[in-house]
Amino acid sequence: MERNRGERAWILHHHPFGDGGLILEVFSEEHGRLGVLARGQRRRGRLEAGRPYWLRWAGRGELPVLQGAEEIPCSLTLQPVPALLLFYVNELLLRLTERGDPQPMLFAEMEDTLQALAAEPEAYWRLRRFERRLLEILGWAADLQCCAACGCALDEGYAQPGSGLFCAAHRRSGATPLSAAARVWLAGAMQAPPPRGLAGELRAYLAAELDQLLAGRPLESRRLLAAYLRRDRKRKTGEEMQAR
Repeated sequence: MERNRGERAWILHHHPFGDGGLILEVFSEEHGRLGVLARGQRRRGRLEAGRPYWLRWAGRGELPVLQGAEEIPCSLTLQPVPALLLFYVNELLLRLTERGDPQPMLFAEMEDTLQALAAEPEAYWRLRRFERRLLEILGWAADLQCCAACGCALDEGYAQPGSGLFCAAHRRSGATPLSAAARVWLAGAMQAPPPRGLAGELRAYLAAELDQLLAGRPLESRRLLAAYLRRDRKRKTGEEMQAR
Protein backbone atom coordinates (compact mmCIF):
# COMPACT_ATOMS: atom_id res chain seq x y z
CA MET A 1 0.00 0.00 0.00
CA GLU A 2 1.35 3.42 -0.98
CA ARG A 3 1.27 6.03 1.77
CA ASN A 4 1.36 9.78 1.31
CA ARG A 5 3.55 11.52 3.88
CA GLY A 6 1.09 14.40 4.05
CA GLU A 7 0.63 17.63 2.17
CA ARG A 8 -1.31 20.86 2.13
CA ALA A 9 -4.74 20.49 0.51
CA TRP A 10 -8.16 22.11 0.22
CA ILE A 11 -11.55 20.38 0.20
CA LEU A 12 -13.44 21.29 -2.99
CA HIS A 13 -16.51 19.10 -2.48
CA HIS A 14 -17.69 16.02 -0.61
CA HIS A 15 -20.61 13.60 -0.77
CA PRO A 16 -21.78 10.66 1.37
CA PHE A 17 -20.42 7.19 0.73
CA GLY A 18 -21.45 3.92 2.38
CA ASP A 19 -22.00 3.68 6.12
CA GLY A 20 -20.95 7.05 7.50
CA GLY A 21 -18.18 7.71 5.00
CA LEU A 22 -17.45 10.60 2.66
CA ILE A 23 -15.79 10.88 -0.70
CA LEU A 24 -13.72 14.04 -0.71
CA GLU A 25 -12.68 15.90 -3.83
CA VAL A 26 -9.50 17.66 -2.77
CA PHE A 27 -7.00 19.94 -4.47
CA SER A 28 -3.53 19.28 -3.11
CA GLU A 29 -0.26 21.12 -3.49
CA GLU A 30 1.75 18.23 -4.94
CA HIS A 31 -0.82 15.86 -6.47
CA GLY A 32 -3.41 18.28 -7.85
CA ARG A 33 -7.03 17.18 -7.73
CA LEU A 34 -7.85 13.74 -6.38
CA GLY A 35 -10.64 11.79 -4.74
CA VAL A 36 -10.10 10.48 -1.20
CA LEU A 37 -12.31 8.12 0.80
CA ALA A 38 -12.86 9.32 4.38
CA ARG A 39 -14.28 6.34 6.30
CA GLY A 40 -16.58 7.25 9.17
CA GLN A 41 -15.98 10.96 8.63
CA ARG A 42 -19.69 11.83 8.83
CA ARG A 43 -19.72 10.58 12.42
CA ARG A 44 -16.53 12.42 13.39
CA GLY A 45 -17.49 15.74 11.82
CA ARG A 46 -17.13 17.02 8.30
CA LEU A 47 -14.06 18.63 6.86
CA GLU A 48 -15.00 22.09 5.62
CA ALA A 49 -14.40 23.63 2.23
CA GLY A 50 -12.61 26.97 2.23
CA ARG A 51 -9.92 26.02 4.76
CA PRO A 52 -6.49 24.45 4.27
CA TYR A 53 -5.70 21.03 5.77
CA TRP A 54 -2.68 18.82 6.14
CA LEU A 55 -3.96 15.55 4.67
CA ARG A 56 -2.45 12.08 4.68
CA TRP A 57 -3.81 9.18 2.66
CA ALA A 58 -2.86 5.64 1.68
CA GLY A 59 -3.73 3.26 -1.12
CA ARG A 60 -3.46 2.79 -4.87
CA GLY A 61 -5.93 3.52 -7.63
CA GLU A 62 -8.64 6.12 -8.03
CA LEU A 63 -9.73 6.39 -4.40
CA PRO A 64 -7.04 6.24 -1.68
CA VAL A 65 -8.17 6.21 1.95
CA LEU A 66 -7.78 9.20 4.25
CA GLN A 67 -5.36 8.52 7.12
CA GLY A 68 -5.30 11.88 8.84
CA ALA A 69 -6.50 15.47 8.51
CA GLU A 70 -5.35 18.46 10.55
CA GLU A 71 -6.61 21.95 9.85
CA ILE A 72 -3.81 24.42 9.17
CA PRO A 73 -4.39 27.64 11.15
CA CYS A 74 -4.82 30.67 8.92
CA SER A 75 -6.75 33.93 8.69
CA LEU A 76 -9.62 32.21 6.85
CA THR A 77 -10.67 30.53 10.10
CA LEU A 78 -11.77 33.89 11.51
CA GLN A 79 -12.53 35.63 8.21
CA PRO A 80 -13.84 33.04 5.73
CA VAL A 81 -14.39 33.56 2.03
CA PRO A 82 -18.03 34.38 1.21
CA ALA A 83 -19.76 31.11 0.35
CA LEU A 84 -20.77 31.96 -3.23
CA LEU A 85 -17.28 33.14 -4.17
CA LEU A 86 -15.75 30.01 -2.66
CA PHE A 87 -18.30 27.85 -4.50
CA TYR A 88 -17.34 29.53 -7.79
CA VAL A 89 -13.59 29.01 -7.38
CA ASN A 90 -14.09 25.40 -6.27
CA GLU A 91 -16.48 24.62 -9.11
CA LEU A 92 -14.02 25.94 -11.70
CA LEU A 93 -11.32 23.65 -10.31
CA LEU A 94 -13.68 20.66 -10.20
CA ARG A 95 -14.83 21.16 -13.76
CA LEU A 96 -11.60 22.19 -15.48
CA THR A 97 -8.84 20.15 -13.83
CA GLU A 98 -8.13 16.44 -14.14
CA ARG A 99 -7.55 14.04 -11.27
CA GLY A 100 -3.91 13.13 -10.74
CA ASP A 101 -2.55 16.13 -12.65
CA PRO A 102 -0.25 18.14 -10.32
CA GLN A 103 -0.79 21.89 -10.62
CA PRO A 104 1.41 23.65 -8.03
CA MET A 105 1.14 27.05 -9.76
CA LEU A 106 -2.65 26.83 -9.87
CA PHE A 107 -2.69 25.72 -6.23
CA ALA A 108 -0.74 28.85 -5.24
CA GLU A 109 -3.03 31.02 -7.36
CA MET A 110 -6.11 29.54 -5.71
CA GLU A 111 -4.73 30.21 -2.21
CA ASP A 112 -3.84 33.80 -3.10
CA THR A 113 -7.32 34.36 -4.55
CA LEU A 114 -9.12 32.99 -1.50
CA GLN A 115 -7.00 35.05 0.89
CA ALA A 116 -7.66 38.20 -1.14
CA LEU A 117 -11.42 37.60 -1.36
CA ALA A 118 -11.65 36.92 2.38
CA ALA A 119 -9.99 40.26 3.07
CA GLU A 120 -12.00 42.17 0.43
CA PRO A 121 -15.15 40.25 -0.59
CA GLU A 122 -16.28 42.81 -3.18
CA ALA A 123 -12.96 42.80 -5.07
CA TYR A 124 -14.52 40.84 -7.92
CA TRP A 125 -11.57 41.67 -10.17
CA ARG A 126 -9.72 38.99 -8.20
CA LEU A 127 -12.05 36.44 -9.82
CA ARG A 128 -11.11 37.81 -13.26
CA ARG A 129 -7.44 37.38 -12.41
CA PHE A 130 -8.05 33.83 -11.22
CA GLU A 131 -10.00 32.95 -14.39
CA ARG A 132 -7.25 34.28 -16.64
CA ARG A 133 -4.47 32.64 -14.63
CA LEU A 134 -6.35 29.32 -14.67
CA LEU A 135 -6.57 29.53 -18.48
CA GLU A 136 -2.88 30.41 -18.72
CA ILE A 137 -1.65 27.66 -16.40
CA LEU A 138 -3.79 24.96 -18.04
CA GLY A 139 -2.65 26.05 -21.51
CA TRP A 140 -5.96 27.42 -22.81
CA ALA A 141 -5.35 31.17 -22.70
CA ALA A 142 -5.58 33.06 -25.97
CA ASP A 143 -2.64 35.08 -27.30
CA LEU A 144 -3.65 38.69 -26.68
CA GLN A 145 -0.92 40.27 -28.78
CA CYS A 146 -1.15 38.61 -32.19
CA CYS A 147 -3.87 37.60 -34.65
CA ALA A 148 -4.62 33.87 -34.50
CA ALA A 149 -5.00 33.77 -38.30
CA CYS A 150 -2.12 35.83 -39.71
CA GLY A 151 0.13 36.39 -36.70
CA CYS A 152 0.26 40.17 -37.07
CA ALA A 153 0.35 42.41 -34.02
CA LEU A 154 -3.15 43.38 -32.99
CA ASP A 155 -4.37 46.93 -33.21
CA GLU A 156 -8.05 46.11 -32.99
CA GLY A 157 -8.76 42.70 -31.48
CA TYR A 158 -11.84 40.52 -31.98
CA ALA A 159 -12.34 37.53 -29.68
CA GLN A 160 -13.71 34.20 -30.82
CA PRO A 161 -14.09 31.87 -27.81
CA GLY A 162 -11.84 28.85 -28.10
CA SER A 163 -10.11 30.15 -31.23
CA GLY A 164 -8.23 33.23 -30.10
CA LEU A 165 -8.15 36.88 -31.12
CA PHE A 166 -8.27 38.13 -34.70
CA CYS A 167 -7.36 41.32 -36.48
CA ALA A 168 -9.98 43.31 -38.39
CA ALA A 169 -8.98 41.70 -41.69
CA HIS A 170 -9.53 38.17 -40.35
CA ARG A 171 -12.44 38.86 -38.02
CA ARG A 172 -14.82 35.91 -37.86
CA SER A 173 -18.59 36.04 -37.78
CA GLY A 174 -19.79 36.36 -34.21
CA ALA A 175 -16.43 37.58 -32.85
CA THR A 176 -16.68 40.38 -30.31
CA PRO A 177 -14.26 43.30 -29.87
CA LEU A 178 -11.84 43.25 -26.95
CA SER A 179 -10.42 46.66 -26.20
CA ALA A 180 -6.71 47.41 -26.05
CA ALA A 181 -7.06 48.38 -22.39
CA ALA A 182 -8.61 45.01 -21.53
CA ARG A 183 -5.90 43.17 -23.45
CA VAL A 184 -3.15 45.09 -21.67
CA TRP A 185 -4.57 44.28 -18.24
CA LEU A 186 -5.09 40.58 -19.03
CA ALA A 187 -1.58 40.26 -20.48
CA GLY A 188 0.01 41.88 -17.43
CA ALA A 189 0.52 40.80 -13.84
CA MET A 190 -3.08 41.72 -12.86
CA GLN A 191 -1.90 42.71 -9.39
CA ALA A 192 -4.07 45.84 -9.28
CA PRO A 193 -7.72 46.40 -10.23
CA PRO A 194 -8.34 47.03 -13.93
CA PRO A 195 -9.01 50.59 -15.11
CA ARG A 196 -12.47 51.93 -14.42
CA GLY A 197 -15.09 50.81 -16.91
CA LEU A 198 -13.49 47.47 -17.88
CA ALA A 199 -15.23 45.20 -15.37
CA GLY A 200 -18.14 44.22 -17.61
CA GLU A 201 -15.96 43.69 -20.68
CA LEU A 202 -13.49 41.49 -18.79
CA ARG A 203 -16.27 39.47 -17.18
CA ALA A 204 -18.00 38.84 -20.52
CA TYR A 205 -14.78 37.89 -22.33
CA LEU A 206 -13.55 35.46 -19.69
CA ALA A 207 -17.01 33.93 -19.21
CA ALA A 208 -17.17 33.20 -22.95
CA GLU A 209 -13.72 31.60 -22.88
CA LEU A 210 -14.67 29.40 -19.94
CA ASP A 211 -18.07 28.49 -21.41
CA GLN A 212 -16.29 27.11 -24.47
CA LEU A 213 -14.35 24.72 -22.22
CA LEU A 214 -17.43 23.78 -20.18
CA ALA A 215 -19.06 22.38 -23.33
CA GLY A 216 -22.54 23.71 -22.71
CA ARG A 217 -22.72 22.69 -19.03
CA PRO A 218 -23.13 26.01 -17.18
CA LEU A 219 -21.69 26.62 -13.74
CA GLU A 220 -24.30 26.54 -11.00
CA SER A 221 -22.18 28.87 -8.89
CA ARG A 222 -22.16 31.52 -11.61
CA ARG A 223 -25.97 31.46 -11.82
CA LEU A 224 -26.30 31.84 -8.05
CA LEU A 225 -23.65 34.55 -7.89
CA ALA A 226 -25.32 36.55 -10.69
CA ALA A 227 -28.69 36.33 -8.90
CA TYR A 228 -27.11 37.49 -5.64
CA LEU A 229 -25.42 40.46 -7.33
CA ARG A 230 -28.68 41.51 -8.99
CA ARG A 231 -30.45 41.48 -5.63
CA ASP A 232 -27.56 43.36 -4.01
CA ARG A 233 -27.62 46.08 -6.69
CA LYS A 234 -31.38 46.44 -6.30
CA ARG A 235 -30.99 46.73 -2.52
CA LYS A 236 -28.30 49.40 -2.81
CA THR A 237 -30.37 51.35 -5.35
CA GLY A 238 -33.34 51.28 -2.97
CA GLU A 239 -31.19 52.50 -0.07
CA GLU A 240 -29.82 55.36 -2.18
CA MET A 241 -33.33 56.43 -3.21
CA GLN A 242 -34.50 56.41 0.42
CA ALA A 243 -31.52 58.51 1.46
CA ARG A 244 -32.41 61.30 -1.02
